[in-house]
Amino acid sequence: MTTEDKKSNQLEENIMDHDYDGIRELDNPPPRWIMALFYITIGISIIYGAYYFWLDIGDNQDAEYARKSVKHDQKYQVANLSSDELVLLTDAADLAEGKTIYKEMNCFACHGLNGEGNAVGPNLTDNYSLNGCDFQSVFNLIKNGNPAKGMTAFKAQISDDKIQKVASYIKSLTGTNPANAKDAQGNKCE
Repeated sequence: MTTEDKKSNQLEENIMDHDYDGIRELDNPPPRWIMALFYITIGISIIYGAYYFWLDIGDNQDAEYARKSVKHDQKYQVANLSSDELVLLTDAADLAEGKTIYKEMNCFACHGLNGEGNAVGPNLTDNYSLNGCDFQSVFNLIKNGNPAKGMTAFKAQISDDKIQKVASYIKSLTGTNPANAKDAQGNKCE
């Protein structure tokens, strides 16, 4: 028997009884490795379903998000201060740390090294303000920013405790009258 006869016999054995308009269907099973992969994925999906849904061992998306948020807040020490804790700090150590944070966060790029202001940011040393005169207003402006004026929000970059120290440092600059201070902008603070 020749090779062609063997191929012909194999084809005849694999041909199914279906015949549509002279077209016959060949029973050609998929390779074993594809079938093995198919059954492995079914097994993994059953284990996944059991782990997350039927046995409730794994966290659902909401619980996992909450857990990761707490972990993030602990890592970056993000904690919201209550209004009772939000007070103007006057301790020299806190003001020195506020000045350090002022420099580290590059606030001087817009407001000058001594808070005198420049072409971008307003003067922080005079008795005028564009966004409110009280400590709470300064704190909220640093935390939430003012995109319309180009002020970046720092709530995602530093903790409320550090924002409180920077805001206290900025309030301590009032009346220092540095050289080359920018003209007053906004409303006069009483």
